[in-house]
Amino acid sequence: MNEDLITELGLEKLTPDQQESVIEELNMRVGQALVADLSEAQVREYEQILNGEQAVITAWLEANEPNYKDEVAYKQLDAGSDDDPEKVPADKVYASMAWVEKNSPNFAEVVATIKADLKAKIAAL
Repeated sequence: MNEDLITELGLEKLTPDQQESVIEELNMRVGQALVADLSEAQVREYEQILNGEQAVITAWLEANEPNYKDEVAYKQLDAGSDDDPEKVPADKVYASMAWVEKNSPNFAEVVATIKADLKAKIAAL
């Protein structure tokens, strides 16, 4: 589990099962917030990117981020990928992040609001 997220949300005093439950709720709420303002076609496209459908990833990157391999973020994601066969492909991660940035530009604010709400609920326990 992500220790930084546990600390950020103030979950240290909870049991591992409780921590996992809160993080699952966070993921569920974030997912719901992401798809709330999207069309069915957008949701389908994003799911295809997340599922690693390479043709969709390649087409989306070519249409929306044609120079993505020159971006610092992509290079950081790609670093060491040859040495780690378990690593998620850099183009998939980059495409998913760029897709969210393009299609849900206020997403970071939404996530911050959801985190603050959960943190307040945890603190009130």
